[in-house]
This record gives sequence, C-alpha cells and structure tokens, in this order.
Amino acid sequence: MREYTVIFDFDGTLANTVSLMMDLYNNVGPEYGALPITEDEFDELRILGYKKAMKAKNIKLRVLPKIAMTVSKEMKLHMDDVKPYDGIVDMLKQLKVQGINLGILTSNNAGLVHDFLEVNDFPEFDFVVSEKTFFGKEKALKRIMKRHNIPKEQIIYVGDEPRDVVSSIKAGVRVFAVTWGLGGVEGLKKTPPDRLVSTPSELYDCVIEAIQ
Repeated sequence: MREYTVIFDFDGTLANTVSLMMDLYNNVGPEYGALPITEDEFDELRILGYKKAMKAKNIKLRVLPKIAMTVSKEMKLHMDDVKPYDGIVDMLKQLKVQGINLGILTSNNAGLVHDFLEVNDFPEFDFVVSEKTFFGKEKALKRIMKRHNIPKEQIIYVGDEPRDVVSSIKAGVRVFAVTWGLGGVEGLKKTPPDRLVSTPSELYDCVIEAIQ
C-alpha cells in the first residue's frame, strides 16, 4: 500500500487566526496608508480577489511584505489567545491512525507552531516547514517533495486561500480547501480546489476516499 502525506497550511486551516490577523492588520495597516477592514465587508473582499481587494483598501504592493511582517511579529504576542478549529485535532488523530503522514507548510514562525501543536494536544506531525511564501508556495512544496522523497501523486495539500490552490496546481499536487478560513466559499469560487470541504469530518472522508 502506498504511503500518503497530507500537508496542511496553518493559519486559517488548523489555527483560528483569521480574526486576529484582521485586527492586527487594522492596527498596523494605516501606518502604511492602507484602509481598515470591517467584518461587514469581509465577504465582499473575498469575492474581489487579492489584487482588487488590495486596490480597494489602498494596499500598495511595495508595502505589502512590510505589513505582513509586522502582523507576523505581532502574532507572536497573541498566540496564547488562538485556538484550533473545532474538530481539527480529532480529525488529524484519525488520519494518523490510518497511517497517513502529516506535514505543515506555513509562513508562521516554526517555534510558535510547535508550541501551539503541543499546547493543544495535536498528534505528532512528520514535519513542520516554515518559509516566507507570501507570493506562492509551489517552490516550497517542490522542495518538500524532494527533501522527503515524496511523489507528487502521494500528496494532498490542504489550505484555506485561493493562493493555496494555485500553488498546489503549479506544484502538481492535489489540493483540498476548507471553507472556515480566510478565503471562505466566495473567495474560492474563482480558483476551485479538487475538493471544497466545510467541516473537519468532511475533510477526513475526502482524504480517505482520495487515497483508496
């Protein structure tokens, strides 16, 4: 039987950091001339996509990495307030029971991720890779495949944003997207994944179906 590896995004997929990231963005964005985001307009921005949403909020491409870096640094001070999405931990434990390898590819700090996993009783992951991948994860995914000698046919990437879908397609791996993160149902319509799931139990079923 083939070994399969499911690689997860962290923020918005495993950890419920969306509200925190929005609050932190609203705190630092104005320093760079960006407009704040309200909860009422969040779904509308999802529909617009990244480029149009950035234009609507006056986020200049040249300052985007600076905003992202500042938000990332601030998140380190607030991770104690972050919790896993309901049902995620149990679902991952079930995948481990089925002999599936688990990995994480994130732009978040690796130490913070490890601490979060331990505090919240996650099962052991086979690897946690932290890379600054704001403009795409395809190269990072290819490096993971090479480093761990995993054929692309035996990988499923799970994320919550359109860029996760695009990066996975470029890397040649299957991609499942969750609706509870940053992209949401509306944001993922223009870049549909192989499977779109709305609950951890549905994700589990889709993974098991995909590897059989």
